Amino acid sequence: MRTGPAVLFIVACACGPTKRFDQDLQGREKPTAIWYRTDVSHVRQVIHAPVEVVWRVVPASVESLQFPGTPMAYPEDKIYVTPRLKIEHRLYPDESNSLYLNCGITNGGSQPAADEYLVIFALMTRLSPTPAGETEVDIIVDGTAQDMKERFLPVRCNGTGRFEEAIIARIEANLSATTN
Repeated sequence: MRTGPAVLFIVACACGPTKRFDQDLQGREKPTAIWYRTDVSHVRQVIHAPVEVVWRVVPASVESLQFPGTPMAYPEDKIYVTPRLKIEHRLYPDESNSLYLNCGITNGGSQPAADEYLVIFALMTRLSPTPAGETEVDIIVDGTAQDMKERFLPVRCNGTGRFEEAIIARIEANLSATTN
């Protein structure tokens, strides 16, 4: 297992959003970079099932939120990531982006940046075995938001816990459906 306080995971996958910002000049998808950092919020939960069983339902659980994804290049690490996803307006109708993403407030200080700025983010779901033979699920959201009118420098974004909790709930539901 490759671990450390700050490790950069880079993934190239054949999946991705339909927008062209994720491709290079030759039409190939750009690698996705997600920082595994100890200084951002992680949502962790232990699932009462072995890693291999949980791993089988992770893709469907993440993709049920309408996020494409792919396993990391090292299959033994059990890491599932999305490509960079771009939000120009609303991610989900009738819900503020700031319910899911914490990007601070706008430069004017009146609105959540996730609701006003262009947001690019990715999700990483990492599975680790516990000594009891269960699975620890660790999910992080990493991204940036940028004011496209004023062109200020981008600000960092992380998850509020809502995406992460939804993925964990879907993992548990998918596990229940496969065992019943």
